[in-house]
Amino acid sequence: MKEVTIAEHEEVQNNQRLPFYFYHSDQAIQSEHWHQGIELNYLIKGKDLRFALEGKTYYFNSGDIWLVNRRKIHSSSGKEENWEYEGLIIDDDFLLSQYPTSINWNLDLLGKNSTENKTAYKKLEKEVIELGKLCHKPLTDARRFMILSH
Repeated sequence: MKEVTIAEHEEVQNNQRLPFYFYHSDQAIQSEHWHQGIELNYLIKGKDLRFALEGKTYYFNSGDIWLVNRRKIHSSSGKEENWEYEGLIIDDDFLLSQYPTSINWNLDLLGKNSTENKTAYKKLEKEVIELGKLCHKPLTDARRFMILSH
């Protein structure tokens, strides 16, 4: 009989003053989990990060950005590597209140090689980098305004 494992539900604690949870880490190994909000990941440094999404495996390298749609089971693994990554998980209640049709979104970005629109990808990468710089600093009213403008 095959053993069935159940993916953990990750309860995301958003910053009370931002509509998303921001993270930055050098620990890229994550067990199977899922959460309500849409997740954006950016691999700043490292290679061959194995990312499993709904049973399919993808490999990401420095400069790759990928999205995880709401409620999708995902995990990451790989050989011990000097990784650095950051990302955000958008609060689902906020997203649905501002964009009710987002319930039907199925975002499809799985690294820089998954899109033909290299110009748009570079713009997104620039925004993600700038947002990361802002989120690393203490949250003041002025910085919150700058973050939300991105």
